[in-house]
Amino acid sequence: MKKLTIMILALCIVITAGYGRDLPARKTNVAPGSFSEKVISDTAEVGKKVKEFLEIQKKMFDIERNAIQQDEDLKRLAEQIRQLQQQLRERVEEKLKANEEYQALKQQRDQIKDQYRQIDFRRPLEQRRKGK
Repeated sequence: MKKLTIMILALCIVITAGYGRDLPARKTNVAPGSFSEKVISDTAEVGKKVKEFLEIQKKMFDIERNAIQQDEDLKRLAEQIRQLQQQLRERVEEKLKANEEYQALKQQRDQIKDQYRQIDFRRPLEQRRKGK
């Protein structure tokens, strides 16, 4: 039981560290005229930045995945984490079966996900609008 608790705690730390490094630093006292006050109005530019961010993140993920595949210890650890995540997900789902709010939110999320999958994002926005 102690080992399971330690593994779950380690998993939480790894996940938190992984998400934390992708988040931008939060600035509370920003001087007037600084970058935070300059709003990027061109959506195409924002789209390019998001695309660049996603490409960088994908490349980093591929490098990490290759490193894990080449190291037996990392491979074993990754498998343990995957199994623990699956166990956690199953237990949370079981516990929240009777929670009406959670089930309603889950259903809304699934509907949005289905709608998102139906949209062909490879076509330009103008062509998608004309197709409606």
